[in-house]
Amino acid sequence: MSFTSPRQPDLVDQHVGQQVRIRRKTCRMSMKQLAEKIGITYQQVQKYETGANRIPVSRLALIAELLGSSPGDFYASGTQSAFAEGAQQSFSNLSPDDQRLLQAFNAIPSDQAKKALLDIADQMAAPFLAQNLDE
Repeated sequence: MSFTSPRQPDLVDQHVGQQVRIRRKTCRMSMKQLAEKIGITYQQVQKYETGANRIPVSRLALIAELLGSSPGDFYASGTQSAFAEGAQQSFSNLSPDDQRLLQAFNAIPSDQAKKALLDIADQMAAPFLAQNLDE
């Protein structure tokens, strides 16, 4: 497994940060309000939400509690896990287009919209998947 360099945001960190941001906005809480409640600057919250900085587990637990959630909820997106395919390989091994597609998919807040997108992708890929089975 390869890892991204320490200065590059990891896709998992970005995903968790995006989920924190979505939950924070759902709770109608500003970055400044969240920062004050957990004892950091709003700039640090901003870095967490962009994935520029990793969120320590203890701080993620506190954020989850304040936002009425659990830490695991920030890793999962509906019923889809951020690690569905990436559990066996690092996200950094994905091509830039694959990373872009995964980030865009994870940013979609609606499970219904995600399912519709997956259905379209399945339909588009079906002829190619069938072709691979024939080979």
